[in-house]
Amino acid sequence: MSALLQNPRSELHALQPLGHGGEIESLLSYFCRLAVSHSVSTVTLSRSIAQRLQHDVARNFDWHQRQFAGIRESATTWSAALSALTSVQGLEKLTFLPWQDVISQNGLSIVSTGQFCPACFAEDLAKNEVPYFRLAWESAEVTVCSHHGHPLSKHCPNCKKENIRHAAAYVVPGWCTYCGEFLGKSTTSSPEKSVEPFARWKARQIGNLIAAQQNLNRPPKRDALIEGITHLITEMDYGEYAPFARRIGVGKSTVHHWLRCNGTPTLEASLKIAAQTGASLTQLLTGNLADWERPEPKRQLSLALPAPSPRLRATQRELDWVEIEEKLQEFLSLPTPISVLEAGRRLDIEARQLYLRANRTTRQLGERWKTYLRRRQEERVIVAWPYLEQACVDILAEGKSVTRREIVARVPAEILSPLSNLLQTLKDVQSHILLKNQPQSAES
Repeated sequence: MSALLQNPRSELHALQPLGHGGEIESLLSYFCRLAVSHSVSTVTLSRSIAQRLQHDVARNFDWHQRQFAGIRESATTWSAALSALTSVQGLEKLTFLPWQDVISQNGLSIVSTGQFCPACFAEDLAKNEVPYFRLAWESAEVTVCSHHGHPLSKHCPNCKKENIRHAAAYVVPGWCTYCGEFLGKSTTSSPEKSVEPFARWKARQIGNLIAAQQNLNRPPKRDALIEGITHLITEMDYGEYAPFARRIGVGKSTVHHWLRCNGTPTLEASLKIAAQTGASLTQLLTGNLADWERPEPKRQLSLALPAPSPRLRATQRELDWVEIEEKLQEFLSLPTPISVLEAGRRLDIEARQLYLRANRTTRQLGERWKTYLRRRQEERVIVAWPYLEQACVDILAEGKSVTRREIVARVPAEILSPLSNLLQTLKDVQSHILLKNQPQSAES
């Protein structure tokens, strides 16, 4: 018991994510490899996890439509669920979730059919490594491999079919789900000559963004982003919204919405701002513009214009995970165990965040709670057993069948109500009665 609480076993294989920096694996790829490691289909695994989360699963449920790698609610839910079931922390970094406060909820387009770089798959196999889907490939803004300079492909080089990542129940990253051919076949064309410089620049920017998120101490905040955009408008266009909006190719009302109406730029808009101001995408989204300089050879009429006073907004809560870990340890020492949901309620934190950032202690709480529930149910069965046994004997003596109605009529409600599985307990009682009534074999 104590060994179980010190290191609870994970329900699923504790796979470690592949890649590093800007080449980190996507959560979708991790999910596919997890299904393969358990020798089950992706549909089976996804439905099992959804039911484990107590979600109602529709008949037409499709796992690949969940946008595992995005910034929406589904990415938080699935990364937390996989972290809880595999005991692997930090799976949210296989998504774009660290940037959810600085990219609008509808502003990060995730590809629906999947895209890949054949050269990356070929390189993985040449190094005797497991091929995997990169997180950068999940963004619709990325159309080029930043490492090889090749356009990303959506078609199998052998059967030429599209949507090759979701066409079968078993998905092995690097192989076509239609014909089973390896997707890393070399090509005789020279795709890098047809790649637009801006497309390569965007791929590098998003690759650097993904690399930066692996080392973030805390998620970037919208206030820092808006403060940075305000600074850029002041330096580039003297605080005027209209010329800045024309510079980046959006409407003036859009810029006003960002700065005055609690709006947040899309990833596409942030890339335009970075391209037109000379700041990197990472600098812009983190609000770290201390080293930024206006991209002009000469400065004219440089005025010390006062920055507009931003609207006061409620300060976002900063979570102290060291203190939270201490509180969780205190919960583990309580005489009466509590559930993970109750721990989250007392700390005013969602349970899935506890699984992501304090995985081991949270799972210890969960194991302790499940053991407590199991022990409490066993105690209730022990209390109810004599009543149930006597009721079954009387019912059988009357030549009747043991049914719930007969039991309810003979056993007090305060004895029956605590039992969570009355029918199974009745089966055990009847088996015990039959065993006692069996004639003893004569001894020679």
